[in-house]
Amino acid sequence: MINAVGSTSLAGLSTDAASALIKGRAGTRVRLTVLTGTHRRTLSLVRADITVPVASSTLVNFHGVKIGHLVLTSFTDGSGAELRAQVENMLHAGAQALVLDLRENGGGLLNEAVNVASIFIPDGTIVSTDGRSLQRQVYTAKGDAIPTSIPMVVLVDRGTASSAEIVTGALQDRGRATVVGTHTYGKGVFQEIQPLPNGGALDMTVGEYFTPNGHNLGGGGVREGAGITPNVYAVTNPRSRVDTALVVAERTVAAKVR
Repeated sequence: MINAVGSTSLAGLSTDAASALIKGRAGTRVRLTVLTGTHRRTLSLVRADITVPVASSTLVNFHGVKIGHLVLTSFTDGSGAELRAQVENMLHAGAQALVLDLRENGGGLLNEAVNVASIFIPDGTIVSTDGRSLQRQVYTAKGDAIPTSIPMVVLVDRGTASSAEIVTGALQDRGRATVVGTHTYGKGVFQEIQPLPNGGALDMTVGEYFTPNGHNLGGGGVREGAGITPNVYAVTNPRSRVDTALVVAERTVAAKVR
């Protein structure tokens, strides 16, 4: 936990205010006081311009089976294209199966969820939306998917929400992938932002979305819903050096390779 920036305590400050103190021009130094358990220490860091990739991939060998481990952190503009490039890299490198890691992915843009699901699902329904004052709308796969003969697992946890759940639900309902992990967050609603004259805004829930089988993930406002139930339950102990859930995902998808 970061307690202070220089001589300024972060106690009582908002996240934005704290972030503003930590950030600065690339090449300049910042001194952070960090608390780990009961141990307090001071770090002097050099600021830099950092680009964190939305999508990344690693080729792993699980008992002779080459598996492409794909990590997608959010559904921002262009993330579907970024993930597609990573998938193609893995297949070109000889991957026989894929693990799509959506753990701690809080979601984002609906259209990018459709783009991501379309990488793996060749046609048909991805998700549908409905609302009190909105017409029901069905979003379908856009085509140009990779071969469905390539086995897949989606790895999820309680931090998997919103658009990440849309992709997970579509792959599970359509029989395209096995879901490994824990129950997801359960955000089955979407919002619209209404600007206010004073510069503020209202973020209002206006509808729900449904998986191809008509399942709504529940929730409303800030409440969590039921989420998606994994086909195979697996969890990683944060104190463990082994990513147990990932190992289970790799074992599950490797067993599908013929």
